[in-house]
Amino acid sequence: MKKNLLTALFAFAFITASAQVQGDNNSLADGSNAPDFTAVDINGNTHSLYADYLDQGKSVVIDFSATWCGPCWNYHQTHAMADFYEAYGPDGSDEAMVFFIEGDIVNTNLENIYGEQGPIAPSQGNWTIGSPYPIIEDTEELNLGAASNYDVDYFPTMYTICANTKTTMKADQKTAAQLRTAINECQTLVGVPNHGQLSIVSTATTTFVDNAIRICADGEMKNIATKLKNFGNNNITSATVVVKENGTVVGTKEYTGNLAQFANAPTVTVEGVALHEGLTYTIEVADINGEVPFNTDLTVAEFEVVEADESNNNILVECYTDSYPAEISWEIKNSAGTVVAYGGNYQGNGGNSGGADANTVKSYGYELEGDMDCYTVVFKDSYGDGWSLGTQEFIGLKITSTQGVVYEYAPGNFGTSLTVKSAFKTTGVLSTPDVATKKFAIYPNPSTGIFNFTTSEAVDVTVIDLTGKVVYTAQGLNDGASINLGNLQKGIYIAHVKGATTQTNEKLVIE
Repeated sequence: MKKNLLTALFAFAFITASAQVQGDNNSLADGSNAPDFTAVDINGNTHSLYADYLDQGKSVVIDFSATWCGPCWNYHQTHAMADFYEAYGPDGSDEAMVFFIEGDIVNTNLENIYGEQGPIAPSQGNWTIGSPYPIIEDTEELNLGAASNYDVDYFPTMYTICANTKTTMKADQKTAAQLRTAINECQTLVGVPNHGQLSIVSTATTTFVDNAIRICADGEMKNIATKLKNFGNNNITSATVVVKENGTVVGTKEYTGNLAQFANAPTVTVEGVALHEGLTYTIEVADINGEVPFNTDLTVAEFEVVEADESNNNILVECYTDSYPAEISWEIKNSAGTVVAYGGNYQGNGGNSGGADANTVKSYGYELEGDMDCYTVVFKDSYGDGWSLGTQEFIGLKITSTQGVVYEYAPGNFGTSLTVKSAFKTTGVLSTPDVATKKFAIYPNPSTGIFNFTTSEAVDVTVIDLTGKVVYTAQGLNDGASINLGNLQKGIYIAHVKGATTQTNEKLVIE
């Protein structure tokens, strides 16, 4: 989501909410009686505020947000509400409840909650990920955010509701510990002991994406890193983390420390685990403080092992741009960490969506050098909201060879950078590329100044020196065309090449 769009939508939502409250631009005053409601969440479960929770002695946290709202998404990504829910909700001590309510009934729809882009307002991402608590889509029939209910004039608007008094207290963007403190002012939350959560994380050598660890060879040794978070009412001073293959322990790591509630332990890494595609793997917390964890559902993480597809050394890379192409770029690196292919940033429309390269497909043909190798793909976004706003059939990045598709991934909202190790591997053999696989080439390179072009479409070429100065331009070069740079000094230059479906930067060396 981009700043100017956020500002416009934020203003529109504010005006809309103000109209609903007939000029009253204040949220519910602290100490107000909580309006009752009965609503069905996105999973089909019915929730009655009073009957199911407040009357049962359970205090409640409500977050009114909008799927397009950047500050809402940033707060969501802190996982503060999720942490509070795991500690004191049904998976923990069951003393409280948490609701996320998508409160923009004008500009959003159910699909936006899952990260799909609507015709009116783009979504920041998939709001269901990392949200164990119920998610409710507000509607005109429910009208939860309006003046007659929760008086929501901006997003996010958050309330805590005390079970003892049934009254509200503003709680915008509080941490999990602050939510606990706010509710403790009227109801003491007890919690449970030895209660934690284990999650797998990526490292410099091991990528964990879409619940899978990727490898380039069967039996490849990987270090599997985890984060341990404490939801219990006692500190975690010791824990045992194990990796199991088909139910048998194949790796162990002991944690010792003094982990407070809602804190993450430093990375706990089980080292040197041989992985095989097709087997069943879990990583588990066998004990916390010498006891069985309170909720074992949160301390066992399953993962898949995916062996990279094999390609010959001729590849076609297709980049499916999103609505903000000037912000996205990508790289392919070999096992030595050398960038062997790259693309972007593309032509956009300043800070706005659109531009010449928005929602298009950019194609690049490459001959990878060397013997068999394992390759890394890096996705980048300069704004920090990933690749997720495309309106065409969005595939993100697709890499094919004569063997077919060897890697394909639509990364979504990953922040500024996502590195995928073991994305694909090569045989070290060059194929005989056809036109579809070999879109573009410049040869010979190095050269004394004459450079020839192999291209399946007309391209424009701009050559710059290492200071960024443009030293040569040509338009409409077709297959077999040449350029003469013999009048330039010896050295290295960069050629920016662009066609209808081709965009690449090529290093030119004049000897």
